[in-house]
Amino acid sequence: MKLTVLTAAVVLFAGFEGAGVGSAAAQEQRATERDAAASERWRRWRDYNRYPGPIPTPEEWEAPAGPIRIGLQVGHWRASEAPNELRRIRYNGTRWRETAEWEANLAIARLAGAELEALGYEVDLLPAVVPPGYRAHLFISIHADGSDSPAASGYRVSAPRRDATGRAEAAARVLRETYGAATGLRQLPVSTRRMRNYYAFNYRRYEHALHPMTIALIIETGFMTNARDREIILDAPERAARGIVEAVKAFPITRLPAAPTPGPQDGQRQDGQRQDR
Repeated sequence: MKLTVLTAAVVLFAGFEGAGVGSAAAQEQRATERDAAASERWRRWRDYNRYPGPIPTPEEWEAPAGPIRIGLQVGHWRASEAPNELRRIRYNGTRWRETAEWEANLAIARLAGAELEALGYEVDLLPAVVPPGYRAHLFISIHADGSDSPAASGYRVSAPRRDATGRAEAAARVLRETYGAATGLRQLPVSTRRMRNYYAFNYRRYEHALHPMTIALIIETGFMTNARDREIILDAPERAARGIVEAVKAFPITRLPAAPTPGPQDGQRQDGQRQDR
């Protein structure tokens, strides 16, 4: 009887010990799998990150050399030419009847660009695909919204979710104010996830994206599917353009220097009398 009980106890103890060993082995296996998964995630991120080098910080930001340069991107214009990395943008965009979104965006961008050039700015009118590492003092991507509801109305402006310049949100605040004043449209309080993560902002993922030191914004100028908004973006695009131009003029980084005060004309005394020669 005693031998039987002792044998059973030994077997039971051995069973517990075996279970403990098995549990430790399982934990070690799970830890190995977690490490392997983490290594794979790192490898994928490294391959996914296309920007060659450390991301600059806002403290390292410097304005580009040369005259003040403004990039105006026409949303969806020539999107069918997009490279394979941007193939998803080739056939999207809203429309109103026969008018495609890119046509409305192009009309606004051309008007704004012409006015900015007349003021002395350097202006690049850019299609949907931006040059790799595009650098400017300010980049504004111009779009229009669409909705299944004809009641949807208003404009919205967004800075990138990741802004290496540290200055885009300040520019966005200026554009929100000037665009509303110029158009009278309602400002929508929330930007969309797609706006904040716009592909041209994503220099980590795409080759055809902005340089991280380019201050960048995106504006949805109004809803093509709303009658009141169409009065601005289709019928009076000069008002939408005016809102963009005023933002460029007001933003401190892109504000043109004041013209020098003219002195006395050559051959003219300050009292207005002509000097003898």
